[in-house]
Amino acid sequence: MDRPAPVHGRTWWTNFREATSFWRAPVIAGVSTGLASWLVWYFTKVPCIIENAVAGLCNPGVLANYINLPALASCLAIGGGFATFTGGYNIIMLNRERQRADEAEARAIKAQERADKIADEVRERLLRIEEQRNEERRLAVEALQEERRLAAEERLQALEERRQIAINDQAIMNTLAEISAILAQLVRQQQNGHAPNDD
Repeated sequence: MDRPAPVHGRTWWTNFREATSFWRAPVIAGVSTGLASWLVWYFTKVPCIIENAVAGLCNPGVLANYINLPALASCLAIGGGFATFTGGYNIIMLNRERQRADEAEARAIKAQERADKIADEVRERLLRIEEQRNEERRLAVEALQEERRLAAEERLQALEERRQIAINDQAIMNTLAEISAILAQLVRQQQNGHAPNDD
């Protein structure tokens, strides 16, 4: 079971896209905060020209007393800080998530390697068991063939012994028949009054 190797190499474009996707919301939030602060300052401020200054109309709004160039710089700094904080937090979370994903992938790869190793060991054991069974079958077949061969030899030997006994019995019967014929001839000769050696 071949698994594709994990791709750990990250391209510049991939890093740029991820950074853009994670920094988009913080940057928009920071710019919006700074822009809103500037709009409040700009639209609540009466243009401070000489006539307005003499009339005391410069910055007549309540909020305009507190929003000026230093206040705008502070607003922009706050917006930038907010963007940096949220984006940095996102990057930290992204790095942690990447690390967890890499660790999980490494654990999965190790688990797969262990499973593959166990599967290989099981296959080897099954192969050894199958080879052992085949060897036992072969030995059993050889033993059975040997037993059959010995039984066949014993049957042939028994048949040969019976044949030899039959031949011996026939020879004995022939010998007995010859002896009987000789005895009968001797008896006849004796009954005729001749001695066997008188001829």
